Amino acid sequence: MKKYIFLFCAVCLCSFNSQGQQDIQYTQFMFNKLNFNPAYAGSKSSFYLSAIYRKQWIGMSRAPQTITLNGHGAVLKNRLGLGLSLTYDEIGFSNRVSIETNYAYIIRFKNKSFFSLGLRGSMYYSQIRWDQADLIDNFDTAIPQSMTSTILPNFGAGAYYEAKNWYVGISVPHIFVNEGDFDIAASNGTVEPDFTQHYYLMGGLTFDLSEKVQIQQNLLLKYVVNAPVSVDVNLSFVFLRRVLFGITYRVESSISAIVQVQATPQFGIAVAYDYSTNALREYNSGSVEAMLSYWFVKNEDMGELHNERFF
Repeated sequence: MKKYIFLFCAVCLCSFNSQGQQDIQYTQFMFNKLNFNPAYAGSKSSFYLSAIYRKQWIGMSRAPQTITLNGHGAVLKNRLGLGLSLTYDEIGFSNRVSIETNYAYIIRFKNKSFFSLGLRGSMYYSQIRWDQADLIDNFDTAIPQSMTSTILPNFGAGAYYEAKNWYVGISVPHIFVNEGDFDIAASNGTVEPDFTQHYYLMGGLTFDLSEKVQIQQNLLLKYVVNAPVSVDVNLSFVFLRRVLFGITYRVESSISAIVQVQATPQFGIAVAYDYSTNALREYNSGSVEAMLSYWFVKNEDMGELHNERFF
């Protein structure tokens, strides 16, 4: 019973407090930059697809789970990046379906580095399934007896620079504050969340330890007004340009292990496991995240482009 009470409180804080982290949390952010920054669209030398599944707080009823599909590539002589993200996110009695279109103008330099500016147009369909809740007072008129939903449009922007061995990006995936109008007449807005801005700064670098071993470091900073800054620090080792082992520390939240295997030059698979380091560790068995990716590139074109698989 205690863990259900704790989860209920966590869901309320995440869903109904406009000052909390509302964006989806990913452990493998270094492989999933499109979700954070529209300027990343078209950064690969060829069209790229990925699918992500995340199950958070295993063992807790109605804990968050997420499915994400991403696709992006470059057209017009690799000057225009186009990307599309489809996401289903569920937490507690609420769920959200997101459709995000990403556009990037890419300036490429002779040393194979590039700088891009990106824009995002998005649509979020959110539901709260009040009919699935176990109500203490079934006659409370402030609580709807069925599903409520709303559609929230938004726009985002970002900038991204990538060189051969390092990258940096800054973004605001949704610029405007959406009022969470679920048309709950008796609530007076007290349980209807606002979807507010999130600010991201990410960067990383890689260098050779030897001919067969590379070290990669990644950093992600997340900021929401009136909420603590969230910091993810990653250190990874890449062996034979094909296998990556990494560890990520999310400050005051979790520590994670990551494994990525490039099974073929085109196909990759990655998994991550998070262990909570805060009070949540008493109520769950960790979180898991799996990612499949496919890169439409020919074997003979790989050459010096191996970093693209990890950046």
